Amino acid sequence: METTPYEKYIVREPLSWNIFPPYTPRLLFDSKNYFPEMDFGIRYTYINEPIQMERPHAHDFDQFFCFMGTPEDQRVFDGDVELYLGEEETKNIINSASVVYVPKGMVHCPIIWKRVSQPMMFINIVLISSYTRSDQQEGYFDRIELTAKEVNMEEAARFLGVAVPQPGYLPEGYVVQDIYTQDDAVKIYLAENPIEKRIINMGDAGESRQQYTLQCKIGITISWHPEGEDVTRAIGESTDVGKYQGVIIDREQHYQLWWLMPGKSGQCEIALAAGKKMPLDELKKIAQSFK
Repeated sequence: METTPYEKYIVREPLSWNIFPPYTPRLLFDSKNYFPEMDFGIRYTYINEPIQMERPHAHDFDQFFCFMGTPEDQRVFDGDVELYLGEEETKNIINSASVVYVPKGMVHCPIIWKRVSQPMMFINIVLISSYTRSDQQEGYFDRIELTAKEVNMEEAARFLGVAVPQPGYLPEGYVVQDIYTQDDAVKIYLAENPIEKRIINMGDAGESRQQYTLQCKIGITISWHPEGEDVTRAIGESTDVGKYQGVIIDREQHYQLWWLMPGKSGQCEIALAAGKKMPLDELKKIAQSFK
């Protein structure tokens, strides 16, 4: 694709799967990964059925909720929404296109779409570069395809064609619970106890399918790139991972530490993910222990 001098200002496909039913793709952008000097983030969600979002929580930044009507005509808001605000959880009814200011520190949610007669749009604008919350969940949530194959470490090495890099240091009690191969990657999940998977229905404009969702303490994704193969560098805050250069990527609910580890005839691409309750220094310590 031909680029211009302004390409650096364009963020392409800042998308994420919705964390609420019906688990459709949504626009999700936080400026920290791209323009760290700015305090801005946006979450754009398409609503086409009654759902409940979130539990009561607060943030240390201001935000705006935008309740919008149908994509064809913003004046048409054919539904009823319950928005709960304050520590006392006062119910407010939204039944027309509205913008709600949520000051920092104000407890808010749940948001309950009681009636959705026509599709609506919900936009959450946050005035901060990195999304955090008062009830930040512990652990890392991931999804894998139903076709992902559960393997052991030896089988994972045969799948990659090289020995699987592993951390020499882990927090007390963390052990490898599950290993899967999916597409061209090995996915390793660590936790203190066995990990439970559940099936959810994913949907988008093209298809509907099922996936597994799971919660663990740490997730590791490893791919092997033969010598000469181009690797797209992740976008985020630069950091050192031992003698290698890595990138910290700020996701909505977790941090991801990405780096390349050279081998004899290529390099391993490694992404280490953990919930935001884990200090970044601890995440870096784990990454620096890989061998």
